[in-house]
Amino acid sequence: MAEEATNTPQAEQNSETNPSTQADVKNDVPYGRFQEINGKKNQLQSENEGLKAELAKQKAVQEEARQEALKKNSEYETLYNEGESKWQKTEEENKAYKARELEDRERMMEKVPEEQRVFTQGMSNSVLAQYIEQNQTSANAGKTDSSRAGVTAKGEFGGYSSYAEWAQKDPDGYTKSNNTLEGTNVKIAY
Repeated sequence: MAEEATNTPQAEQNSETNPSTQADVKNDVPYGRFQEINGKKNQLQSENEGLKAELAKQKAVQEEARQEALKKNSEYETLYNEGESKWQKTEEENKAYKARELEDRERMMEKVPEEQRVFTQGMSNSVLAQYIEQNQTSANAGKTDSSRAGVTAKGEFGGYSSYAEWAQKDPDGYTKSNNTLEGTNVKIAY
């Protein structure tokens, strides 16, 4: 009998279920692991909602800034119109200046002989004026100045044959020319 008593407890021990094999069959997740993952999920959901709210705020700020820019854009349009009117005024002045310069060039070209006009085609107006002046002075080099003939006192005695004749015929001119040290009673001429 003793054998029977010893056999029975062994059978009871063998008939008990193993907890590790039962968990594999049911696919149960431990509660601690469930809480950890569920907490992370809830945290990520709240972060996602916060980021969505922040994104909505940013979009609202951007839209407001765009509308402000459009409002200010009307000021830029005013500035653009002012600049455009200044440009048009400057353009008109530039056209008038070019027309005057063309007239001056045509007037100067009339002074240049036909055979020398080929040389003056590429010259600016200032260089052309110098060229004309140089040609006129070299052309007039051998000529005498006839514009004031007989009027200007020339020579040693102011155009007279002696100081006495000069003093007799033109006393004011003689005094003015020879008394340069006025108030000193020093006479320069005889």
